[in-house]
Amino acid sequence: MGKRKEAILQGLVTYFTGKPCKHGHVANRRTVNGFCTACEKVKNNSEFRQEYMAEYASNNKEKIKEIAARWVQNNKGKVNSFTAARHTAKMKRQPTWLSKEQKQYIRCLYQLSAMRSRESDIKWHVDHVVPLQGENVSGLHVPWNLKVIPAADNIKKTNKWQV
Repeated sequence: MGKRKEAILQGLVTYFTGKPCKHGHVANRRTVNGFCTACEKVKNNSEFRQEYMAEYASNNKEKIKEIAARWVQNNKGKVNSFTAARHTAKMKRQPTWLSKEQKQYIRCLYQLSAMRSRESDIKWHVDHVVPLQGENVSGLHVPWNLKVIPAADNIKKTNKWQV
């Protein structure tokens, strides 16, 4: 009987073979899947994981889109809740003292964003320079806190204030 089968029968989480794995580690192996624990530590390293996830995302864009669309379809309540919360936060962050011209300027920025998205191969967003719901600082929904930037840059920025 093999070492792994013995470990399974004994209810152990790991077992030791004394043989190197395919990467040369002589370490315990997981009973559940036979994987080398040293390899798992390397794999779970945050830098390795980030590189792996970035590569996976670039190689599986369509699959990720399908999964996201399915999630949205199956979680309409959550999506509506998030959208409503964002809308409410935005409205609370728009001061009542804005002039008609300033409100019109804000609408123009959103129209510019939509036009750039239509006219180019990339999507554009209206970014709040100082985020409305930042962790350390909270901005206002006012013309001087808005700019039109590529969506990829806005998504990369997340809810952070970049001076």
